[in-house]
Amino acid sequence: MKLSIVIPVYNEKNTILEIIKIVKSVVLPEQIAEREIVLVDDHSKDGTRDILRNINDNEIKVFYHKINTGKGGALNTGFKQTTGDIIIIQDADLEYDPREYPKLLKPILDNKADVVFGSRFVGGDSHRILYFWHTMMNKFLTFLSNAFSDLNLTDMETCYKVFRKSILDQIDIEENRFGFESEITAKIGELSRTKNIRVYEVGISYYGRTYDEGKKIGWKDGLRAFWCIFKYNTSGFSHFCKYTISGALIALSQFLIIIFLVDFLSFNTEYLKNIANLISVIIGLFLAFILHATITWRYKFKSRMDIFQKLLMFYFVSIISIIVRILAFYLFDKNGMDYRLNVVIGIVLVILMNFFGYDKLVFNKLEFFKKK
Repeated sequence: MKLSIVIPVYNEKNTILEIIKIVKSVVLPEQIAEREIVLVDDHSKDGTRDILRNINDNEIKVFYHKINTGKGGALNTGFKQTTGDIIIIQDADLEYDPREYPKLLKPILDNKADVVFGSRFVGGDSHRILYFWHTMMNKFLTFLSNAFSDLNLTDMETCYKVFRKSILDQIDIEENRFGFESEITAKIGELSRTKNIRVYEVGISYYGRTYDEGKKIGWKDGLRAFWCIFKYNTSGFSHFCKYTISGALIALSQFLIIIFLVDFLSFNTEYLKNIANLISVIIGLFLAFILHATITWRYKFKSRMDIFQKLLMFYFVSIISIIVRILAFYLFDKNGMDYRLNVVIGIVLVILMNFFGYDKLVFNKLEFFKKK
């Protein structure tokens, strides 16, 4: 078998030769007959590029970005250039020890795993003690990612992720910066549910560095990771969470539309108020269609006709739920149910009917992954 080690590089002149030396010196398991090191310089400005240009080694491939794209962009370039059966991500900053490759590879080589995460938070390996709140944010993002992906990881933001090439080829990487970590985890979670790929976690050591020593990830990347967890995960729980948040935005938009029509455009007669309500429903449903298609279910339309057909189906499901809601309210009211409880039941009924209708009938043919 052949191992591909992908190293994204940005302004690492002080560590790049050392990490290459260590990677090349690692004694790999006997099943690994070849290795290749794929370096992607993400437009470094500190002299790293000059160092890389002087490398002459048959095991090493170097690629240069004309502009800085971020870690995800560099990894995406590197993944496309790999020829190995197994791919491992290696940072260039010496925070992670390549000598731990054998234990990271073992679950895959033993045919127990398809993807392996190296966790800084399990096992008895050594760790440098650094930032408390940074660690808490990592753990919170991992918790949130687990809730949305239905995985049970302890360290989603880890550098060390190992893949069978056949698995990575099924995933289309969209994030350019550190949002890559949340995105790839979400898409691995989807594959674990839909294609039964096996995900393992192995404890690793961690030699973290401070911001003065060159650490690059910041609070903005944390916010982006949060958004990527929300955006890319596709479990039933994540769908319902996104559906609920989008629903709140849609309800607010309908309220604002009615206020605008009545207070600013003088739709103030009883007849015009009904018209305003109808307009708000029509516009609100159209907005709902856009939000649910692009964010909640991330549906990829095949053609204009597909958009039109899905929009008609979306309105159909919504209208049916409204009719059922009206009939239920009438029947419960006739049987003496308190109107407040009746209203609550009606709201819950509409929410659930729409969710299952959109999930099973409208956006039921999802295409999350494009083969390269």
